Amino acid sequence: MKFECGSSLKGDVSAALRSIKEPEALFFSVASEDMLEHAADVIEKTFPGVASMGGVGQAYIGKQFYDEGITIIALKENIKVVADVLEQASVMPIKYIRRLENAVKTVGGERGSTACFDICSAGVDVRAVTTLSNYLCPLGYDLAGGTSNSSAVACNGKVYKDACAFFMIKNLRGKIKAYKENIYIQPQGTEKQFMVTEAEPKDYRIRTLENMSAEKVYTSELGISRDKITTQTFKNPFGHVCGSDTYIVSIKGVEADGSITTFRPANKMDFLTILSMDDYKEVVQDTISRIKSDLGNASAVLSVNCLFRYIMFNEDHYWDSYLAEMCRSFSHAGMVGVGEHYNTQFVNQTMCCLAFE
Repeated sequence: MKFECGSSLKGDVSAALRSIKEPEALFFSVASEDMLEHAADVIEKTFPGVASMGGVGQAYIGKQFYDEGITIIALKENIKVVADVLEQASVMPIKYIRRLENAVKTVGGERGSTACFDICSAGVDVRAVTTLSNYLCPLGYDLAGGTSNSSAVACNGKVYKDACAFFMIKNLRGKIKAYKENIYIQPQGTEKQFMVTEAEPKDYRIRTLENMSAEKVYTSELGISRDKITTQTFKNPFGHVCGSDTYIVSIKGVEADGSITTFRPANKMDFLTILSMDDYKEVVQDTISRIKSDLGNASAVLSVNCLFRYIMFNEDHYWDSYLAEMCRSFSHAGMVGVGEHYNTQFVNQTMCCLAFE
């Protein structure tokens, strides 16, 4: 599999499509939600019947980063792709599960060589990921994707509110495997784990940890003042301890009553830890090594990087180096999202991807 890319800082969709020939699928990102409908329509008319989906966010291909207008990533060669959408994603996406089943059948799904890449409306991740993974993962099909910075996504020429668009992809020449990159570490020992004792998952609000206000626990552990909480999450997000793995929970804000709002819900009885920054340059190299070890000469990696990761890497003057490191080993493209999906989990401050043999 390989990528072709077209872009236009002015948002000229036709101009962005000129460099793309014979795509199997088209994944696009635009700078604002009001650009989605026009972009989806022009893409569908230019390449009728070709699987397409898109959302709002910055994009990258190789060493190039695009944060204005429109960017279109074409997936091509030795793949078969079907695009469809789960509607009513915040309420009942399972109602549309037949679309996912049909997509798997159409591509001829096979364990190890078939995977799903999705992009959903902001705020619908939990039910969307649960619905996709409950069907896909038992069959051996990996899932990776993320969240559009908008209330809508586009799929096959149409725009959908409250929805999750997806590509079902079969690699005709080898494997596809999902990866999650976590640049944070869990402190050693159980003394740093805190049970959620009061929460409002629907509002993404953690009220108390170990029967103390979430604000008090967080600030006391890190020795910081209340006004530092929302920026401290770049270095010390919460981590949801789930078996042998830890999934990142970013902090959004702190309320007057001492509760903390997040970008991913936490439930009562969940165990959270306060994570610390790892050597992220080393972690990136480890990810690249894992992909090479698993897939040999990986041809391409399609990824979603969290907006917070991008901000932090950019402030540390590492973002350009990060893109260079990734594309040094394989063709690399994707988008910056506001949430990430990895198999059964919705996560924050993470990079999730599909790698193609």
